[in-house]
Amino acid sequence: MKQIIFIFIALGMLTSSQLQGQSDSDYPTGAENMAYKWGKLSLDATAYDTDRFKPRPTITSRYLGLIWVSVFDAWSRYDKKAIPVYLKEARRPGSEHTLANKQKAISYAAYRTMCNYYYTDSLIFRDFMIELGYDPDNWSLDPTTPEGIGNLAAKTIIEARIGDGSNMYGEESRENNEPYHDYTNYQPVNSVDENKDLNKWQPKYFSDGKGGKYAPSCLTPFWDKVQPVALKSGDQFRP
Repeated sequence: MKQIIFIFIALGMLTSSQLQGQSDSDYPTGAENMAYKWGKLSLDATAYDTDRFKPRPTITSRYLGLIWVSVFDAWSRYDKKAIPVYLKEARRPGSEHTLANKQKAISYAAYRTMCNYYYTDSLIFRDFMIELGYDPDNWSLDPTTPEGIGNLAAKTIIEARIGDGSNMYGEESRENNEPYHDYTNYQPVNSVDENKDLNKWQPKYFSDGKGGKYAPSCLTPFWDKVQPVALKSGDQFRP
C-alpha cells in the first residue's frame, strides 16, 4: 500500500510539474498527459497480472513502485531540482528541459521496466511505444539523449533490485528457484481455527465459490526482508 501511495505521489509530481519555456496551455493534462498514459497502462498490466497469477498485492505493488521510481528518475534529469533515487547520470542543461525530451525519457523508462516486470504483456507495451512514435528497439544508453536517459533509468533500477530480498528470480534459496518462493520456511503461529497470538497473522477461510471453503497460505511472509526504496529499513519510523 505504501508503494502504491508513493506511485501516485510521483505520478502527481510528473503530471503537475511546471515545464520551462512552455506555457500552461502547451502542457498536456489529464488523459493526454504522457505520465498519465503510462500510469493507466501500468495499472492495466497489474490487472492482467492478477488474472494470470491470481491476486498477489505485495508483488504487484513492488512492480508498480519500481516502474514509477524509474520514470521519476528519468524525468528528474530534465528538472532543475529533482533528485533521483537510483540514477547517477548528470542533470541535463536547462535548454534541454523540453516537453518532448521529458516525454521520451519517461516513456523509455516505463517501457523497459514494464517489459521486465510485466514481461507477459511486453507486446502490448511495444505496440504502445510504436503508437507514440518511439522505437522500441532503441537500447541506447547515451546519457545525453532522452532515450538513453530512460533506458539507463530502467537498467539502473532493475540491476539495483536484484537480490533485494524479494526473491523475484528465485535467487534466495538453493532448494527452490521458483520466483517469490518463501525462502524463510514460514510457519504461522495461529491456525485457521485458533488464534494463540493476536499480534501474529492468522489464516482465514474463504469461499471457493462452490459451496466449500479454503484457507490460503500467507502471501510472501518474507516481505519484511525486502530492501525498502526510500527508507533505511521497513521499521525506520515505527515506535
